[in-house]
Amino acid sequence: MRSFRIVVIVAAAALLCGCAGKMNEVRLGMTREQVVSAVGAPSSTSEMGATTYLKYQLCSDWIFTDRYYVRLTDGKVDAFGRVGDFNLGY
Repeated sequence: MRSFRIVVIVAAAALLCGCAGKMNEVRLGMTREQVVSAVGAPSSTSEMGATTYLKYQLCSDWIFTDRYYVRLTDGKVDAFGRVGDFNLGY
C-alpha cells in the first residue's frame, strides 16, 4: 500500500511539472517563436496595437487547468503569469 501511494505522488508531480511547469521556460525578452518553441502553441491569441497576448490553458492536475498569459510588446515578452498575477489587467 505504501508503494502505491509513492507511485501516485510521483505521477501527480510529473503531471504537474509536465504541463504548467512549461511556463518556467518563459523569460522576459523572448520572441513569440521562442515562447511557442518552449511552451507550445497557445490556446488563443489577441492583439492590440504593438501588444500581443498568448493565452495558454495548461493542466495543473488531472482535472483542472490553469490559465496563463504571455504578453509581448513590440515582439518581445514583457510580462507573463497566471490570470490575476502582477496586476496586468487580464
